[in-house]
Amino acid sequence: MPDKAKRADLAQKALDAYLHEHSGIRRWCYPARSDDIGESDIIDLVTDLLLLAEVKGHDPCSVVRKAEVHLQAEADLHG
Repeated sequence: MPDKAKRADLAQKALDAYLHEHSGIRRWCYPARSDDIGESDIIDLVTDLLLLAEVKGHDPCSVVRKAEVHLQAEADLHG
């Protein structure tokens, strides 16, 4: 499995592609002064991924719970 930096880079590419496609219809426009990507942009992408999960027959809340457990395990592993 790629390291945290490589995974974050891939996530950044996904977010960049997402924002490029939604550049004219961004739901939130409040990025921090030091960053051109706000927390709300990440939330929008995650929300849309959860909508995709639902369309594909997965329970979005279950996906969130599993992601939270996975994130905690990653933090414990690398902490």
